[in-house]
Amino acid sequence: MSTNATAIVVRGSCACGANTFEVTAGVAMQRFYCHCLYCQQFMGKPYTDVTFVRAKNVVVHAERVTLINPKLLPPGFAHGRGSRFGNPDRGRFAKCARLNRGRCDECGQPFIETIGGSAGMVFIPSNNFADQAALPPVQRHIYYRLREQDVADQLPKHHYFAGSQLAIYGMISRLFRRS
Repeated sequence: MSTNATAIVVRGSCACGANTFEVTAGVAMQRFYCHCLYCQQFMGKPYTDVTFVRAKNVVVHAERVTLINPKLLPPGFAHGRGSRFGNPDRGRFAKCARLNRGRCDECGQPFIETIGGSAGMVFIPSNNFADQAALPPVQRHIYYRLREQDVADQLPKHHYFAGSQLAIYGMISRLFRRS
């Protein structure tokens, strides 16, 4: 990020404002809805509206965030959805990317998710952005077969692990080409 004091940025925070972030304005961002079981559990919602950007274009001020990297879903969370033989710990399609998921220590709200360090990506719940008009439009649903509720829109819906991962890989590769 530029050290120029007049640089334009898109800002956001957790609900209480204890942790903030700044994304360089004008950089490529991508946005999607995720229905994976980890996002459902982390967000406490049927799906996540998430915006992501290259880590090099984000400055995070997060002194009061606890990061977790779940390897298994909490016992009984999946109730057989996306799991193998009703056991989410053996679920071939229940697992998703090994994101470091950060929740604010003060308000408890999901704040930010990262993968790949400074060369990687930052995934931000879209409602954490102060200026919603600055966000790109939602492009697709991933892990849609794990949904808790149907979503009536015309966006592409990727149901299974391979299709969801390919969709995200395509979005990430476009992001790296543009920024």
